[in-house]
Amino acid sequence: MNRPDSFIMLFLSTLKSVSLYNEDHPLIKKNIERLLDSIDSELDQGEFSMVMKNWYIYLGGERIRINALNFQHLKSIMQLFERRDIGGFSIKKKLTENMLIDFLRILNIDGLKKEQIEEKLRDMKLDESISVMPIIKKGEIVDPKQRVKSVYFETIDLVKKISAIPEGHKLRSRLSVGVYYLIDTLKTSESLLLGLTVVKNYDKYLYNHSVNVAIMSLSVGVRLGLKTSELLSLGQAALLHDIGMASLPKDIVSKPSVLSPEEWDIIRTHPIKGVEIISQIIGVTEDTANVIIGTLEHQRNYDKTGYPEFLKMDQQSIHARVIRIADFYDAVTTPRVYSPVPMSSSEALRHIISGSGKMFDPILVKYFVNLLGIYPMGTLVILNTGEWAIVIGQPKDKKTIDRPLVLVIRDSSGNEKETEMLDLSHSEKFIIKAESPWKFGIDPSQYFI
Repeated sequence: MNRPDSFIMLFLSTLKSVSLYNEDHPLIKKNIERLLDSIDSELDQGEFSMVMKNWYIYLGGERIRINALNFQHLKSIMQLFERRDIGGFSIKKKLTENMLIDFLRILNIDGLKKEQIEEKLRDMKLDESISVMPIIKKGEIVDPKQRVKSVYFETIDLVKKISAIPEGHKLRSRLSVGVYYLIDTLKTSESLLLGLTVVKNYDKYLYNHSVNVAIMSLSVGVRLGLKTSELLSLGQAALLHDIGMASLPKDIVSKPSVLSPEEWDIIRTHPIKGVEIISQIIGVTEDTANVIIGTLEHQRNYDKTGYPEFLKMDQQSIHARVIRIADFYDAVTTPRVYSPVPMSSSEALRHIISGSGKMFDPILVKYFVNLLGIYPMGTLVILNTGEWAIVIGQPKDKKTIDRPLVLVIRDSSGNEKETEMLDLSHSEKFIIKAESPWKFGIDPSQYFI
């Protein structure tokens, strides 16, 4: 949206005018036309939304920066949302003038809360075009690290709720809001959020894995320059790419030994099962097509091998190609019941590079490697001094990409020592070897949470 402050003022002005005048009043007609034009321009890109969290307003997924001129207007909208017990609203289809007026009049009704608003939207046949979101505002977190952790674990909780079939279909709006917050957090705190992808929980693998894949996929998407609407569908597809696993027999999904050919056949149905579930959560429309296709194709390789085998399209969707890489990386670097010592991050990247042009899109492989670095965060490295260290950040200068920021955790004998932060780009010490921390019983997430 070109001028979010202007939109906010127009929205409030129109909201007030519909409470005072009939729909044929010149002021209402003028404001409604302008408001519809602004909303329609966003709908051309996918979906329009206005949501609130932590006393910020997000318009079309972009956070409106608070300043002296817009503060009172933003405050008025947030107070309206709180009075109505909603976290915002989204518009998925183009509206007529009368439909928009009806919606604004609903928002003006004193004492109306979320469930009552939803009931009125259904009664007036507006619910297919407009939906209100649950209020999810919590006390604002000032510490950037705490804010990022909050976003990360709230998103895991969201995936848990969506996976609790059949309740998942009630969380469509929460899904969009959750992805918007990931996008906004990546744009302001990418390294902090990427650092949390080292959190691995094989007891609740589906949830952590889904969020980790979404974070890495969105990071690549941002670097590719995807539009906000494209990032939204990419994030949704990434969060839901493995949701089909939730409907498969748990004894197969969590089997601690090698799967039989018959059991593998069942596992390979998860993209199709996922599409069935997603169609219930977000529906099957032109706007949701990229989410559904990205989920369906995420186990298809760049050279058209993989599964489901019935897929015959010449070109895999960009969503699926991005998710394919992030999914593989997080899966092979996560300890599982049947594989308690996973690949090291560096080894996983070598597999991705060697699979470039076969399993993975070669251009996207370059973006992914540039994103994570030669030694991704969470990698256990051995220094030339024999000391053990965990990679906790990447150097700003790409010329020193092999000399990341590390936290020294053990001495040359492998004994624990008081941790020491070390920027290898400004040190005579250097890395001689990379290992999986899980090989030595080290959970790297303890240095990021």
